[in-house]
Amino acid sequence: MKTGAAEKELARQLEAVYDAGESAAVATLVFEALTGLDRSRLRLQRETGLTDEQVLRLEAITRRLLQEEPVQYVLNEAWFAGMRLYVDPAVLIPRPETEELVEWIVSDLRARGLDVFDKAPNGADRTEVLKVLDVGTGSGCIALALKQRMPRAEVWGCDVSDEALNVARRNGSTLDIRVDFQGVDFLSDAQQTLLPSVDVLVSNPPYIPLKDRSSMHGNVVQWEPHTALFVPDNDPLLFYAAIARFCNRRLHTGGVVYLEIHEELGAAVTELFRHAGYANVELRKDLQGKDRMVRVSRI
Repeated sequence: MKTGAAEKELARQLEAVYDAGESAAVATLVFEALTGLDRSRLRLQRETGLTDEQVLRLEAITRRLLQEEPVQYVLNEAWFAGMRLYVDPAVLIPRPETEELVEWIVSDLRARGLDVFDKAPNGADRTEVLKVLDVGTGSGCIALALKQRMPRAEVWGCDVSDEALNVARRNGSTLDIRVDFQGVDFLSDAQQTLLPSVDVLVSNPPYIPLKDRSSMHGNVVQWEPHTALFVPDNDPLLFYAAIARFCNRRLHTGGVVYLEIHEELGAAVTELFRHAGYANVELRKDLQGKDRMVRVSRI
């Protein structure tokens, strides 16, 4: 079986699950992983035959994909902010809009001229230490991306799920990026005391009302962890309220909060923080034009 023909056949089969464009994109991801070739080299070797081992692996992958299992879980791989991350059904698959949140943070901190972006020379004194907390860290994608970009910052990630923390720690070890990942139920005010006071808090918390499940794609609802996706219909701001309580006690003066939000809850989230005493609240759209991010400053 030739590589090019096999990739084309996989894309055709996947049209039972995805539209034609997404089917082709997923098939390319599979063949990059299967052959170890990047996209351009794959195109140059379309007439190369697959080995028996590759054929068997392709058959196993195809069966899983046709059951609507996300390709990232099938391959145990997702890219985020230039990092190759291990992912499995214990964690959400990192999304491009979350990369936008990371870029907003990095851009803001660069503009403030903070000395966190270069590694300190051996023996050099650190005149300032930026402390960053990622709430609901999942795969660790946000915390690891921020630490990679800001090696002189101290970064923590917390999650209620031990399985998610195992994934985050695995990614930190593989990438050789040092983040302190802690098991904390952030909705518990008592457990919040286990976390440090910080200068920056970032979170992509659960924010999808349960009533929205029926309108979501099957590969999300069936496979991604519901505890990281959904909140009760009668309390969709549950995690944002917990974040506001934490920040009233543990966010340093001059500190900033960056949040990913449900596109329909922008006004509600901004009002929640203004009611909690934060005058500097900004709502920002993502590249798709949806209300997706909020920045809250403690001045």
